[in-house]
Amino acid sequence: MENKIVDFLRESNKTISFAESCTGGALSKRIVLIPGASEIFRGSIVSYSNNSKTNILNINIEDIQKYSAVSEKVAKEMAVNAMKIFNSDYSISTTGNAGPSVIDNLSDIGDCFISIASKEIVVCKKIKIDCDRQSFISKITEESLNFFINTIIKS
Repeated sequence: MENKIVDFLRESNKTISFAESCTGGALSKRIVLIPGASEIFRGSIVSYSNNSKTNILNINIEDIQKYSAVSEKVAKEMAVNAMKIFNSDYSISTTGNAGPSVIDNLSDIGDCFISIASKEIVVCKKIKIDCDRQSFISKITEESLNFFINTIIKS
């Protein structure tokens, strides 16, 4: 799957970046394991805390308070801002609640939002997963890569 993404980006002379919260760098790891990834991968920010979301990714604290860090609004902002920070053609963001507790009353354990941004589009999808933390991270990483393939590559 990640080979398909790297090949697509290389062939189209495009780049990608990530803003990872709930995946904690797992997306980045999947891409950098591919030889030649340095040609297409601009970088990643693991913004696990609200502090890093506001101070590094420039997410508006009022949006986090109003919508939750685990929301469509914040996921889209994360992807767009990472794309700007890294000057990449595409960016993927992940934000979710793996559990066992939640940070606010606006989202539930198992909620996750994945967003993809480019200069042309910003899309987001919500996923609900009920499993242990390690499986949660693995499943969201897989879903993120599949979402990119199905939305951008479309083959």
